[in-house]
Amino acid sequence: MNKNVLGGGLALIALVIGIMNYISIAELTSNIEDERIETVQSSTEEEHGEEHYELAKAMGYMQTYTHKLYLAGQNENWELSSFYAHEIEETIEEIESAKVVDEGYDISTLVGTMTNPAFEKVEKAIDNQDAEVFADSYKLLIQSCNACHQTTKHEFIKIEVPSVDAVFNQNFSK
Repeated sequence: MNKNVLGGGLALIALVIGIMNYISIAELTSNIEDERIETVQSSTEEEHGEEHYELAKAMGYMQTYTHKLYLAGQNENWELSSFYAHEIEETIEEIESAKVVDEGYDISTLVGTMTNPAFEKVEKAIDNQDAEVFADSYKLLIQSCNACHQTTKHEFIKIEVPSVDAVFNQNFSK
């Protein structure tokens, strides 16, 4: 009987150890899978610029710079206009290189393709110190900004040519 009790006790201990090992292996496998998922998600977010790039902040800079660009151009201060054009260009390039995808839209590509043609016309007007062409090309630039907002379902953000009384070059009405 002692043999049977001892054998049964050892079998029970072996069973408990086996179950504990199974649970430990299952937990370890689960932790490894969770870490893999986090790594893939983090990598995907970094690739698309979602994790580390503040698009709204860049767009805020763009709005401020375009407003100041307009005021400088209207006053034919071509040196100041050139300065703000350079700041806008840097912001566009930053957004393009960030590879931003927001709500399924490739913002980086859209910003470049939709604003660059109009922006190049603004730069040329500044280089030529041509106030009339500047005013027309600036309007085209603002239209391209709004077209991009419409394309990305942000049509509620309406940028406009600044008015004399406006503090911001944005239409806040519905």
